[in-house]
Amino acid sequence: MLTKEKLHKLTLAGLLLATLIICSQITIPLPIVPLTLQTFALGLIASLLSPLYAVEVVVAYLVLGAVGLPVFAGFSGGAAVLISPTAGYLYSFVVYALVTSLYLKFRGRKTIDLFVANLIGATLNLIIGSLWMVPVLHMSVKTAFLTGTVPFILPAIVKLFFIIVIASRLQKISRFNIAA
Repeated sequence: MLTKEKLHKLTLAGLLLATLIICSQITIPLPIVPLTLQTFALGLIASLLSPLYAVEVVVAYLVLGAVGLPVFAGFSGGAAVLISPTAGYLYSFVVYALVTSLYLKFRGRKTIDLFVANLIGATLNLIIGSLWMVPVLHMSVKTAFLTGTVPFILPAIVKLFFIIVIASRLQKISRFNIAA
């Protein structure tokens, strides 16, 4: 039987999936790796959902893109994106969602916890995405980090601020424990 709380969680998961798809299209083109709001949406997903729901939403996003729906940055989709130089960032979304939501599940959802959890998730996202470029683009690790991590540190910090503000407010107004 579908309870009100379960329906609320499923609806929130669907809305956050839609938010991830929309934020993927808000892009500032840069060489090799574009700057998008994907990780902003990812931070909300990881901060507001349980680990299981967070990972399911991210996997659903990846599956939608893998079958060719234009959900990835720049309205792209298909298997080619999943082997492209930026695919490591997409795969690391699962790690971001899992690590961040698990941290919050066990540590709590205070402001400092939201910050630390999302900082860890965002850092892993940038590192994994950059390391993926090493074999795909035949880059050195240093060049990959200079290309795929350094330019995104300041935008990541700004996104973290907004993730914390929005997630904190949404948790306060929800009638249900949305991350349980």
